[in-house]
Amino acid sequence: MPEHKYEMRISMNVLNHLGINLYSNTPAVLAEVIANAWDAGATRVDIMMDKSAGEVTVCDNGCGMSLAEINDQYLYIGYRRRDKQDTPLGRKPMGRKGIGKLSLFSIAKTIHVHSKKDGKENALCMTAKGVENAIRKDAPNSMEPYHPEDAEFDRALLKYEQGTAIKLTDLKKRLTELSVGGLRKRLARRFSIIDGAENFAVFLNDEKITYEHRDYFHKAQFLYHYGEEDFARHCKNLDMVNGKNAVFKRENAFDATDEDDKPVSYEINGWIAVAKHSHDLDGSDAAGEKDDNLNNIVIVVRGKVAQEDILHEYRMGGLITKFLYGEIRADFLDDDNDKDIATSSRQKIIEDTARYKALKAFIRKEIVHIWTTTNKLKERQGIKKAAEQLPKIKEWYDSLTPGLRRKANTFFGAIEKVSTDKKSKSRLYANGVLAFETMKVQHTLDELKEIDHDHIESVLKVFADVDDIEAAHYYEIVRGRLDMVHKLRAMQKDDEKEEVVQKFIFDHLWLLDPAWERATEEAEMEKIIRDEVKMHADKDEAKEKAKERLLRVDIQYRKVSGAHVIVELKRASRRVRKTDLEDQIRKYMRVVRRKLSDANEKMRHIEGVCIVGKLPAEWDDENVKRAEMQSLRALDVRVITYDELAKNAFSAYSKFIAAQEEVGKVRKLIREIYASLESDEHENA
Repeated sequence: MPEHKYEMRISMNVLNHLGINLYSNTPAVLAEVIANAWDAGATRVDIMMDKSAGEVTVCDNGCGMSLAEINDQYLYIGYRRRDKQDTPLGRKPMGRKGIGKLSLFSIAKTIHVHSKKDGKENALCMTAKGVENAIRKDAPNSMEPYHPEDAEFDRALLKYEQGTAIKLTDLKKRLTELSVGGLRKRLARRFSIIDGAENFAVFLNDEKITYEHRDYFHKAQFLYHYGEEDFARHCKNLDMVNGKNAVFKRENAFDATDEDDKPVSYEINGWIAVAKHSHDLDGSDAAGEKDDNLNNIVIVVRGKVAQEDILHEYRMGGLITKFLYGEIRADFLDDDNDKDIATSSRQKIIEDTARYKALKAFIRKEIVHIWTTTNKLKERQGIKKAAEQLPKIKEWYDSLTPGLRRKANTFFGAIEKVSTDKKSKSRLYANGVLAFETMKVQHTLDELKEIDHDHIESVLKVFADVDDIEAAHYYEIVRGRLDMVHKLRAMQKDDEKEEVVQKFIFDHLWLLDPAWERATEEAEMEKIIRDEVKMHADKDEAKEKAKERLLRVDIQYRKVSGAHVIVELKRASRRVRKTDLEDQIRKYMRVVRRKLSDANEKMRHIEGVCIVGKLPAEWDDENVKRAEMQSLRALDVRVITYDELAKNAFSAYSKFIAAQEEVGKVRKLIREIYASLESDEHENA
């Protein structure tokens, strides 16, 4: 009969879940080694990363381990360090579950441990293969005790009189792909105790890791901090509010209830920052290297990251959380006298606990406060930035009523939040000025109902403002049209120009004549004209050829102010005769006149326009061309090429822009905005 009736065993599967495959990234694994050095009373940790040799060594000057301590504590999976009351330097230990050392197998297949204490040296070697081989052959779900190999102590590996050195070899791919700079940055973000204040320093390849290596403080526009530590000293690009850096101190204590529903008071430290733009946090650093997503608030406990993000738990909608990042230190989550509420990986807190819920509620309130305050600050910053870019904006802003100023603050604040480049901002500034001037005039028009008829000056002032605004709006329209014409003129191929003109000309007759602002389409008249084309197809043409010819005809009819317009497009590659053009256009015009007469509609001016790629061959002689053009104009027929269309439109609208020398205040401001924009584009070019 066996000595023991019952037996508990541990399977390799449990080891995988507890440590070997528990950690998702290299910095988290090395953070466990650094945490062990902290617990051992080290004041310095040196990490040497040799990618060419495929080795990483972590060496500390802590208390070291005796042979008994290696076996009873380090190799004891699940050893509870906190049961031991005395710790070197009186520090609060970071470790709690005793499984962190297993995580090393997730980045290396071989682990060498060299430790020296009280002059006695010990060294051992552990391998992932050795652990796997310790699985009992007759019971694959359990394992025998694993016996690491004894090794010769390497005095060159441990550079201190006492302490511990851990060397990782046979590295896995995830570590060899990480750069030294990337590892330094990520380790800096995992600890709050590495910057020297706690008599603890970490070096990577002989360079000390500091807060500056976190490489994200420069992204902060506004900073909210908790406790007394001066985090603002790391933030070089904070906005100025009332002549001071945008740093706001918040209360760092809050009341809650514990697991037994008793009232308690918790204290936190740390900071939450607001980035200028949400894309500042999307995972690209200043050098263009891929970085981690920074849009998170990490939870730090006892100087080490305990949860990599709590921000994602808030479903607050909109952009409220997209600009935030930070670090909240909450040691009350890991009190020795309370239940351990960290998950096995020590990278997350168990959510369904009173302490975690209390912290989550506190941070939610802070986020709402920060967002409300930040929006007001950004609104004020928006008009300030606009005035810095365009001083005339300030003069215009000061002329607004208090009510319109408040609305302007909101508008310019929104521009500051969503717009990044100066060109986009300038266009938005211009449209914003027009919008607010329109609002102002509308408000004044409402007030005119109460004005005495003797106050004619007030009425004339409003009408002058309306004229000013309409002209400014038209200035904006012309700018947009010029952009379109620029693109048309830049096209090199005739078929490209034909495609663009064909797409836009019939709805934008201003390309032909600036006076043709609004065109109205009449489908019935257009059908009549097309039927006429079909009916008069040359009788000697075969039916298929006639059909093909009809498909090539691109003709539209429009009504514009004071005129009827018939526009026909010819293929850019096709060269037509002047007599054919004249006969076709005049035929269409006769159809329109007859239709208008039958409908007893008022007869107005009828004009025909034919847009071609190439002018008739006989017009190669400039004198012939001039004479033929004049004869067609007498018949209200125009012939124009695609190139001339773009050239004439550009000339007409450029003259309008150049003619705006004597303009109203709104037009003048809009002009200055665009002049500033063009100046910047010229300098950049």
